[in-house]
Amino acid sequence: MRSEFKEDCKYGKEIRADLESLFEKWLSRYGLDIPEMDESLAAELILTEMKQELSRLEERYCRGSCDTEPPAC
Repeated sequence: MRSEFKEDCKYGKEIRADLESLFEKWLSRYGLDIPEMDESLAAELILTEMKQELSRLEERYCRGSCDTEPPAC
């Protein structure tokens, strides 16, 4: 197994947890700034921003689309 795949096995769960934590951070921040916040709408807006940034990163690092199959850990 390639060392990059070993690293993905090692850090994949942590990366996903970090992403969820980042989402929760921003959802909480929206709630602090907007007392009557519509949580569903706020979540959609945050997720849209996150998807747009992931698309920019894919363009930068994967020439448009990262479609590498994750390893079976």
